[in-house]
Amino acid sequence: MGLIRNKKGVVFTVLAVVLAIFFSLLFSARVETPIDYKTPILETRISVLNNYMTNFFTYINGIGSITGYTALQGVITDLNDMKAYNPNFEAQYARCIETGNLTSSKVCPGMTDKTLTYYLDRMQSIAADELNINSRYKINNITVTQAVGPFSIEVSINLSLNITDAYANLSDTRLVTSSISIEGLLDPLYMLNGTYNQTINKTSIKKKAGEVGGVWNQSDLQQLYYNHEYRNYYGGVNFIKRIKGNFTYNTSDIFAIESFVNHTGPGVSYGSNHTMVDYLFWQNITFNCTNPVQIVRINSSIISPSGFQLDEEHRLKFNISGSNTSLTC
Repeated sequence: MGLIRNKKGVVFTVLAVVLAIFFSLLFSARVETPIDYKTPILETRISVLNNYMTNFFTYINGIGSITGYTALQGVITDLNDMKAYNPNFEAQYARCIETGNLTSSKVCPGMTDKTLTYYLDRMQSIAADELNINSRYKINNITVTQAVGPFSIEVSINLSLNITDAYANLSDTRLVTSSISIEGLLDPLYMLNGTYNQTINKTSIKKKAGEVGGVWNQSDLQQLYYNHEYRNYYGGVNFIKRIKGNFTYNTSDIFAIESFVNHTGPGVSYGSNHTMVDYLFWQNITFNCTNPVQIVRINSSIISPSGFQLDEEHRLKFNISGSNTSLTC
């Protein structure tokens, strides 16, 4: 009987030791594991969040170009529908990009599922579904300028992004600028004043703009005229002004452009005191023969058929000899 008690004691003792070892090992596993054992996971997650934020702003740059071009088409379509210039272009264009409306009650044509908000909402939704990232953006401001070149406008989007996560909360506000090409768009000047439409077609000629007595010549004029091309010219009218109907003469506008009216085009009629420079012709600006600025007719050997006219300033800047011209009156 004493032997049995001894065996039971041994068993209970061994069991106690085994349990003690088990709990000791379990406790040790919890305590002795380094405190930073989750560091790789945390670092990976934070890296994902940082990459998402970076890619979000990069995405805005690309989307800004896409939605900006579409919105510009919408604004021009509205000009054509209204048969009027848009003096509030900047504000309405920004609203069109963000919401798809020109005003609180007027839709911007062609912007269904193409607004900046639409694209950003989609990216935000994909991040939530695929990466479990909870983010919120806020569009603070959208501005438009023509500050880089004559054949593009710049859309600047000021936007804030906040990311809320179990591992980190991130936030940033950035200004993202996208360049919007105007090539291929209808010229509002021709559309609202002309007898035929013309698209913006940038010339391949690489020369300085509006250079007096410079390297422009009659061959360049022929290319511009026959190919319906536009060149940068400091005395011209830039694209935004063409939308707004602002044709104030400004030789310091380094992003101004000009083209030349097809004098044999559909419905084109003119008098002896008209020049074929687009912003002068379609505004019906005339020059009196007694003024210092005169109108000359270019010989048909340069521009054919005959009848093409230029103001004296442009004749000189294309280095066309006086022997190849005649006064119109």
